[in-house]
Amino acid sequence: MQDVMGLWTVLMEVMKAAAVSCGSSKISSLISRIVGGSNTEEGEWPWQVSLHFVGTAYCGASVISKEWLVSAAHCFQGSKNYFCLLPPSRNYDYDIALLQLSTPWPDTMGHLIQPICLPPSSHRARRGDRCWITGWGSAVLQKAEVEIIDQTLCHSTYGIITARMFCAGLSSGKRDGCKGDSGGPLSCQRNGDGKWFLTGVVSWGYGCGRPNFPGVYTRVSNFAPWIHKYVPSVL
Repeated sequence: MQDVMGLWTVLMEVMKAAAVSCGSSKISSLISRIVGGSNTEEGEWPWQVSLHFVGTAYCGASVISKEWLVSAAHCFQGSKNYFCLLPPSRNYDYDIALLQLSTPWPDTMGHLIQPICLPPSSHRARRGDRCWITGWGSAVLQKAEVEIIDQTLCHSTYGIITARMFCAGLSSGKRDGCKGDSGGPLSCQRNGDGKWFLTGVVSWGYGCGRPNFPGVYTRVSNFAPWIHKYVPSVL
């Protein structure tokens, strides 16, 4: 296995609170390639990763354990200078990838980095749920709140939406991921305990922030068994 950390600079959003199992942000309440976004506070999204190649940021990812990241498969097509795990089918219907760090981050970094929780395979984001997308601008991590779009409407908009995809955004546009945000998280907070779950991975869309063309995301719950096959310890 090649040294992933040696190939990419991994920038992790800093968190200065005590470590917990997964899905915890130090922020209790909550311009860039994220369309319509605003600056985040330090420690707000401690699982957010920026992937760099030869000093240039090109995709996002999410921390799910001490040595594994989740990103989008299309971020790694056409290059031989990496090692990552991809589903058997290499297309946008299976747009997810697992990256293994060459060295797990140590316990001493638990105050800096937090994994996001994985949703169970039975989970389905509901129409109208409010979630957050995050990604870097020129220097500052950005965030934008988006709404889960009805699956039938999503399909009628694009015509090629499968059960492994879903749409999120606003009917007016204005809030969306864009080039460079691919592979980053769509994070949804669970009622009750407030834990954050990796509901989606930024995948594709028609333009950025265009009215009536929401962003399309990989539905992570559909890949939960595949992820657990390689990362059985993930929460």
